[in-house]
Order: sequence, then C-alpha cells, then structure tokens
Amino acid sequence: MDSEIATGFHFTRTISFRVLVIILTVLSIGIGVTIIYYLYSQNTTIIESREEAIREESEVLYMAIRNNMLAGEAPIAVELFQSIRRADFVADIQLYRPDGNLAFSDNSTLDAVNGILGRKAFRPKTAFITGPPVKSDDFEKSVSAVSDVFVRDMQPAAKRLVIFKPLVNQPRCSGCHGIDHVVRGVIRISSPVDRAYAAARRNVWISAGIYGMVVAALTVLIITFMKKIIIERILLIAGVVRGVGRGDFKTKVAVKGNDEICYLGRRINEMIDGLNERFKLSKFVSRSTLDHVRSADEIALGGEKKTMTVLFSDIRGFTSFSEKRDPEEVIKVLNEVMNLQSGIVQEYGGDIDKFVGDELMAVFEGEDMALRALRAAEKIRDTLDRVYGGTPGTVAVGIGVNTGEMIAGNMGSGERMDRTVIGDAVNLGARLCSIAGRNTIVLSDRTRGLAGDRIETREHDAIRVKGKSEPVKIHTLRRTL
Repeated sequence: MDSEIATGFHFTRTISFRVLVIILTVLSIGIGVTIIYYLYSQNTTIIESREEAIREESEVLYMAIRNNMLAGEAPIAVELFQSIRRADFVADIQLYRPDGNLAFSDNSTLDAVNGILGRKAFRPKTAFITGPPVKSDDFEKSVSAVSDVFVRDMQPAAKRLVIFKPLVNQPRCSGCHGIDHVVRGVIRISSPVDRAYAAARRNVWISAGIYGMVVAALTVLIITFMKKIIIERILLIAGVVRGVGRGDFKTKVAVKGNDEICYLGRRINEMIDGLNERFKLSKFVSRSTLDHVRSADEIALGGEKKTMTVLFSDIRGFTSFSEKRDPEEVIKVLNEVMNLQSGIVQEYGGDIDKFVGDELMAVFEGEDMALRALRAAEKIRDTLDRVYGGTPGTVAVGIGVNTGEMIAGNMGSGERMDRTVIGDAVNLGARLCSIAGRNTIVLSDRTRGLAGDRIETREHDAIRVKGKSEPVKIHTLRRTL
C-alpha cells in the first residue's frame, strides 16, 4: 500500500469514518431503543409485580385485622398490630378513626360502645397506642369514597407503597358501634418497594454495560471489516492509479472476487491497458501532434502557415555500413544514432517530426529557433564524431537547416492522418541536407541571418535547387558562440 496515500487523509474526513458514524448511529439508535423498551417493560413488570404482591398482602392483613376486631377486644387488636410490625412484614401499619386520630389511643371508642349498649360491657383500658393524627387527602378520599386508595411515596431515602383501606361498619358490627356511620376506621399500610426499584436500577446499569460492550464490539468489527474489505482495497487501487500517473503501466489491480470493488479494479485494469497502448503509440508521433490532440476537442484536416526552422539529418554511408554487418547490429546502431539525435533535438526545444529510414526531420519554433536548431545540429555532429570516430567507413551525418514559412497541420484522410509540416522551406531544408558532406552542417542564408553573430560560418557559392528559379546562397557551420 502506498504509505503516502494511506496517511494522506485526516481520519475524520475519510469515507470510512463517515460510514462508521452512520452505521454506529443507526445501530446505536436501534439497539438503544430496543434496550430502553426492554428495560421499561421489565422494570415496569418488576414494580407492578411488587405492587400487586403488596396489595395482596394488604388484603390479607385487612382480613386478619377485620376478623380480629370482631372479637371486640382492643388489646388483642393492639397486640396484632405490634406483632405485624415486629415481623417486618410491612414497614408500618396503623388504624385510624374516621376523624384521623389514631385508634386505640384512648377510651373514647370504648365509652361510645358502652353508651350504645347501655351498660359498661367493656372496662376502660390502660394500654394505648400513641401517635400523631393523619392529615392526608388520600386518607380523606378513602373515608369519603369508602374505597382503597393506593399512594406511591417515592422519597430519595425510601420508596414505599402506602395503602389506605377503609374498615367498613358491617351489620354485625353495628350492634356495638351504631348505624350512624359507614366507616369504622381506615387501615394505613406502608410497604417498602426499595428492592424493586433497586432491581430496576441494577437492570439499567447492567443493560447499559451490555449496550456499551455491544457498541464497542460492533465498532471494532465494523472498523476491521471496512479496513480489510473496503479501505485497504481502495487504497491499493489508489496506489495503482498513482503509479499510472507516474508512468507505471505494468502494475495492475489484483482482482479476486466479484463485488463492486473488484468490478472497479477490472475497469481500472482495462483503463491501464488502454493508457499503455496510447503511451506506446505516443512514441510514434511528434510532440506537436500530442499537444494538438490534448488541446483540440475535435481533430480535423487542415493547417496554418507558420515561420519555423526545419532540421534534416541523414546518416552518410549507412548503406555500405549495413552491407558489411548483421541486420541485428545494423538496427542496433541505427537506433543508437537516432536516439542520440532525438535527445539532443529535445534538449534544445525541437520536436521530432518523423523518421524516414536513416533520416531524421525535426522542427523548431519560437524565440531563437534558428540558433537552437544550429546548436542542436552542432552537438549532433560533435557527439557522433566523438562516439564513432569520424573515420571513413564509420557512422557520420550530413545536416541541413533552413528557416521559412511552412504549412503546419493535419494531412491525410478522415480515417488516417498525420500532423506534419510541408512547403517550399521544408523542401529546401531537405535539399541542403542532401548536399551536406560527412559531419557537415549546411544552412540557408535566412537561417544564417537569424542566428547573427552568435555563430561562425563559411560562405559557399550559391547552388541551384530544384524548384527554385534563382540560385540559393548557402553556408556551412563551423561553430556556435
């Protein structure tokens, strides 16, 4: 993996981070809602079960107290209340008179019963239950509605379920207590529900812990999956594409599978094959042709007039040279010479227009085009002379350089065209090359004039050239300055 690609992105700006956030958000919400619903249902069930149990317990206590009260013995009732408290069956249990005062706190009820009976059936008591009266809307509601009232007393220190149960004045009780009231008293039973709420809180903490571990595990799994299955493969493709940008057309995307990334990899490989073909084809066309293809939206036949300098270089004695050597050696030497000349032409800003056999044609344009062409010609001559010795029978070149107005454009047909230069100035350059001797550079008078005093030349007699009515003045280049 290209380390520059792998570390070139801030994690929070990567697609993997965004996808991870989306997936975790969806999962967190989904799992969170499920857990919340589960906790709500479970905790509600726990609390409701406890409250229902307390209601059933209170009903049992109510029946026990009511039956005990039928005996008409207050001490027995008092002992029953005390026994219930000692057994920790409930947090608290009290019996209040309808006026809110605590029952068995004095002899007022006993006196009232003796008055109704018309005799002292019950003796005054000396053991009483002490406590404050009850003041509560729920108590009043239980008395007035003659019904049970359930109250959830949820204090931070203690959570209780309080039940007010009216003790009804039944017919068998009215003989002693009279018939002027319906409620003899109200039993207040207070039972703790702290354990139920503690269990609910424990469920919340356990569920939160499980939820956190599940989300953490999912996060690790998703990151691992995205890294191995998606991100690393995408970065590998990015590395291959980066290599293509640097000219590497051999490295391909390793495709194993049939998913979307593999599909992308196959398309990338097809693109690399196409680019490789075009890259190889670009070696068969000139730089101006490539520039034209890059800049033009549509390629069409046609051209324009330009003033440029053309350089022709032809290998002298190459026919006799090739007759004495194996074809492999001939091609090797030819390619070496052409490669050397091409590098020098490009070094001085020229463009290789074409190769014709053992002849090279190059074009120079822009500022100092004549001088750059002559310097390129001089370096070609001197380099070949140094490399191949300049002795008879070895490789040497004859070079012709001319400057003039030419037609540059696309020539040929709609199906097959070539971008080149034509015209009388081009033909003159070829003629100058044909008359040049071994390692000799022949240039036209116009080229000589454009180069000025930056070159040293030798003037020769004018020559007649095919297609020209007047003799053409020529020079040979000694050196550039």
